[in-house]
Amino acid sequence: MRDKIKLQMNFEDIKKLNIPKNPGCYKFFDDQGKLLYIGKAANLRSRVFSYWRRSAGHSPAKHSMMKQIDKLEVIETGSEIEALLLESNLIKRYQPPYNVVMRDDKRYQYIKITEDEYPRVVTTREIGKTGRYFGPFTSGTAVRETMKAIRKIFPCGGFITMPKNRTNELKAKRYPELYNAPENKKKYKKIIKQIETFLEGNARKILKDFELKITKIKLQIANCKDQNKKAELEEKRSALKYRVLNMKNVLEHANVLSIHDKYAADVVELAKVLSLPKTPQRIEGYDISNIFGQEAVGSMVVFKNGEPDKNEYRKFKIKEQIAKNKLKTARGGDTAMLKEVLERRFNNNWSLPDLIIIDGGKGQLNAGLAILKKKNLDIPIISISKGEGLRSAKAPDKIFFPGEKEALKLPLASPALHIIKRVRDEAHRFAITYHRSKRSRSQLQKK
Repeated sequence: MRDKIKLQMNFEDIKKLNIPKNPGCYKFFDDQGKLLYIGKAANLRSRVFSYWRRSAGHSPAKHSMMKQIDKLEVIETGSEIEALLLESNLIKRYQPPYNVVMRDDKRYQYIKITEDEYPRVVTTREIGKTGRYFGPFTSGTAVRETMKAIRKIFPCGGFITMPKNRTNELKAKRYPELYNAPENKKKYKKIIKQIETFLEGNARKILKDFELKITKIKLQIANCKDQNKKAELEEKRSALKYRVLNMKNVLEHANVLSIHDKYAADVVELAKVLSLPKTPQRIEGYDISNIFGQEAVGSMVVFKNGEPDKNEYRKFKIKEQIAKNKLKTARGGDTAMLKEVLERRFNNNWSLPDLIIIDGGKGQLNAGLAILKKKNLDIPIISISKGEGLRSAKAPDKIFFPGEKEALKLPLASPALHIIKRVRDEAHRFAITYHRSKRSRSQLQKK
């Protein structure tokens, strides 16, 4: 629903306006009809009213905007997620002057475990090519509290989270047991493994192990007659109980997204970047694998809500003679074989995808478009490629869109790129695995 409303700058008058309480987007215009600002809200009425409350505390830019507002337009949506997507698409389309910072520019913090000889646990806003990443954390406080808990809960936590610019000499001085006894490196790696388990959301497993240890120590204390040994056991038990208490505190207060939630969030960012009308619930990825037409196969992988659904995977065997003929006669054998795979896929009564991702360049994209046109299907489709001779890990990924000459190069830390690459890589892995199994069977038959 769209409703244009003339504004009076008096709060009492604004309260009388028929602004719905549903999710949606709002636009502010000046008296010349120029669009000033676009926002989204879970509750349109409450959000719009907030601009005219005395306690609003506007920045100088927002204060200037308020003086110019003459009318507004509201657009209701079915959910807050839809409002988020609509807001992003409208801002990209109209570029209102007061929408200075796009939501896409907001980067959450992650916790990274490095691949050093003695891995470190650090915070970062950038996702690089090495290391393991956990998050995103939805607030800086959550990150700080989690890092603080790691230092308290795990042995050598201070060393593990120590900044990289500290010299090895200083680390060796503060933690000599790690450097002077090689066997302690195994203990260190074990602690890192525990931290990974903790950050993966499996803290309950660690808690259970700690509580079992506490119970065992309690039994040892009850049966111990040596007072000195008993005191040592009591101290050890107290230390473990303190670690358990800290871990429980983090579990209650650290607002970190689970891996599942992160993948779902990546899909939302993907929809924003591609200007899709809704978040793609079902994404299909395709790839072709062959050696000069020999043992040619195609793969289809399916991601639902950002995660692979292997029950929906499909593999396609391309007849050897057909593959050879297409390599000889068609411009680009892989594109011809891709057409065959897609044709066969859409001849089946399977659920339709919300987005198709193809491993390849413009040729593969055009092949996909040709089949969609033939089948009269309106499905968003893109392809992703590193280009000719650029298959190294450092080469930038290029994303090709229908009707666009230039490829899009997303930054490495882009959540949208993460999900695109995950689908592409999984389609490639599935195709290669099937191709190799066929090739192995063929070689065995020849012997």
